[in-house]
Amino acid sequence: MARKRSLSTNLFQPGTLVLAALCLMAGIWLGHLRNNIPASHPQANSSLKVYFSPDGGATRELVRLISAARKSVEVQAYSFTSKPVIKALIHAKDRGVDVEIILDRSNVERKNYRTHTYHRLISAGLDAVYTAGIPTYIDDRYLIAHNKVMLIDGQTLITGSFNFSYAAAHFNAENMLVIKNIPSLIEQYQKNFEFHEKTSQRYKPGLVLKHQFHFPHYH
Repeated sequence: MARKRSLSTNLFQPGTLVLAALCLMAGIWLGHLRNNIPASHPQANSSLKVYFSPDGGATRELVRLISAARKSVEVQAYSFTSKPVIKALIHAKDRGVDVEIILDRSNVERKNYRTHTYHRLISAGLDAVYTAGIPTYIDDRYLIAHNKVMLIDGQTLITGSFNFSYAAAHFNAENMLVIKNIPSLIEQYQKNFEFHEKTSQRYKPGLVLKHQFHFPHYH
């Protein structure tokens, strides 16, 4: 039987450092040309690390990073059902870390695609963090608020396809990238987080969502 390969890969290994750096810089340079975004310059202690699922250790690393947070953890999530992640966020808040969460509307209501109607259904994850006193917002201006992002202490960025859920960790083909100490890149995600926070609704029981997405009519 073939030996199972490790699914956690440090990108800053001999033979991959130069390629990873070139790919990152090329992508950022193209983004700068297209979007007039300042280029990002890694610091000496910058690092990239990727995790693949199923069972690649992404949830374990998320919990470790949240548990090591000293100042802040900011979260954007679509699916938000991972009990270890939710517990780690609550523990971080309890020890004085500033935790804020933005969730997709599916954590408040579900759509019946047969009847095109919505019914109210508060997710257990949303209820848990609200009860713990964590400021939580519902991003209802889009068909899906599909971001999966964490910003920790303004120095660590976590992004990728990986949902904060049991299914993503154990059943799905996903990726999660941990980026450390690339300030101007992290600043762009920070500004995007702040934009979505300002345009979302602060959750409280009985919240009525203001927006219902409608597809435009094409001729």
